[in-house]
Amino acid sequence: VSTQSTGVIAMRISHLILVLALTIVTLQQKVSETRTYDIVIYGATPAGIVAALSAVAVKNGTIAIVEATDAFGGMVVAGGIGLRDIGNTETIKGLALTWAKMNAEYYKVSYPVWQPDMYVGEANWKKLLAAFPNIEVYLNQPLYEGPGNVTKQGTRIQSIKTQGSTGLIEWVAKVFIDASYEGDLARYAQCSYTYGRESSSKYLESWAGVQPYTSFSNFLENYPVYATENNSSSSLIPFVEPGPALPPGSADDKMMGYSYRLCLTTREDNKAPFPKPPNYDPKDFVMLQRYIDTLVESGRYPEGPPLGFLVDIFNYRSYPPGDKFDMCDSSGSAFTSDVINLNEGYVTATWAQRRSIAAKHYYYVAGLLTYLSSDPRVPSYTRNSTLKYGLCKDQWTDNGNWPKQLYVREGLRIIGDRVFTQKDLVGEQCTNDSVGVGSWGVDIHVVHRVAIPDPKDKAKLIVSNEGQMFRGIPYGRGGVYELSYGLLLPKRSEATNLLVPVCNSATHVSYASIRVEPTFVQLGEAAGVAAALAWVKNLEVQDVAISELQSFLKENVFLHWPPGNCE
Repeated sequence: VSTQSTGVIAMRISHLILVLALTIVTLQQKVSETRTYDIVIYGATPAGIVAALSAVAVKNGTIAIVEATDAFGGMVVAGGIGLRDIGNTETIKGLALTWAKMNAEYYKVSYPVWQPDMYVGEANWKKLLAAFPNIEVYLNQPLYEGPGNVTKQGTRIQSIKTQGSTGLIEWVAKVFIDASYEGDLARYAQCSYTYGRESSSKYLESWAGVQPYTSFSNFLENYPVYATENNSSSSLIPFVEPGPALPPGSADDKMMGYSYRLCLTTREDNKAPFPKPPNYDPKDFVMLQRYIDTLVESGRYPEGPPLGFLVDIFNYRSYPPGDKFDMCDSSGSAFTSDVINLNEGYVTATWAQRRSIAAKHYYYVAGLLTYLSSDPRVPSYTRNSTLKYGLCKDQWTDNGNWPKQLYVREGLRIIGDRVFTQKDLVGEQCTNDSVGVGSWGVDIHVVHRVAIPDPKDKAKLIVSNEGQMFRGIPYGRGGVYELSYGLLLPKRSEATNLLVPVCNSATHVSYASIRVEPTFVQLGEAAGVAAALAWVKNLEVQDVAISELQSFLKENVFLHWPPGNCE
């Protein structure tokens, strides 16, 4: 190689190094501020709020609650469901019950109010936090998505970085809690995780994996809804995916449908009209119309189905005025407010991508109500039953009366050294490291909407829902099971100062029961106490003494069920 060639190569290499260095500098934005706390909690969900309150009850240190969005209070406040999903109300005490009683004081009733007006619930969470000025809440602080967003030394997280409006903020703490619905902190901290469904063979779970056909929440067997544009072409209609469906028991990466839980009312002076989403096209709801047609043709609803069949319209739970309703999926309808197939990629998406996914969910839910209330092809009975309702004008007044929080029914799940499985739900065993109890059933909404061959004419494709299931917890102990401390813990080899109460170490089947807010609150209490003990005693979270953890928890949660059992 000539000297001249060598010089040219060297110059090119130098140029490449310079470009690379400039790229790295560009990617690694400068930190505009560093904030130091004893405990940092990522996620202003009820689990995160309660974790902070529980931690200060152990040791009155400094705590930051850092929330990625402006949705304070998670699904309980910004999402609209309160703490309604309780299987056995006798299992609830501690901060969850305190909050419900504070709601009751507002309405001047003597019973706990589990699903108040959202502004009442929000004010009472903030009132609980206000008693501790050393707990600070920061909104609109998503984790930075560039390199170096989580700094670790060995298995210990030293700091995290968030992207604020004024630049990067670094948060330094001794212990961290990921109380978010997405599990981003655990993921960026390089904890093992999964999402979707395990196979039935992985943990020997009979309810796991892809499910066999069921008529529950499915299209009518003898009145199929065709999946193609003209019943014979290969062009699929919106909101259905091509097959084939995987064999029952198989693993996949699909998740149950997300949605928005709307507040509805029939009170004329508080009704806001259903919004028409941008770029609304009624042709997108051809599946809904075909389904309505089958309900009429079959004689099930000859005049057309009421809105209360197509979606569940629950009374707000223990809500004193009695004039607000919670719009949810339906246990009988095949086409509901659950948005099937459109959450693909959400778990590992950027926040920009998540906003795009959320917009698709808004289009679907708002479009569903627009179609039902206005399209001339909808039977008048169905249209009129829809028009009885409107959005609650006094809820989420700064967001068009629409919930700020997308209902993320499941995000990622960490894989700890101990994984909670179906056996832990139904085995009725005493759990030595119990930190609370759960009582909700195994509640899996539709996971996959797929085009399958019509059994009567294989040349045609029909729409089928897959994955839906509800299994009650065995009633040998009142339909209650015990929650292991191991749920909160990443693998010891991966993270030793991080607790994860929401995206916890559970299989898809067991998470389908754990995933409700009253259970998250209990796990948040345990995470807060454990974080404080780990900080004060300079312990790894895996080494917190169970007996000491339980001694702090026993006044606020039931460790075993019935009370006193297993002790």
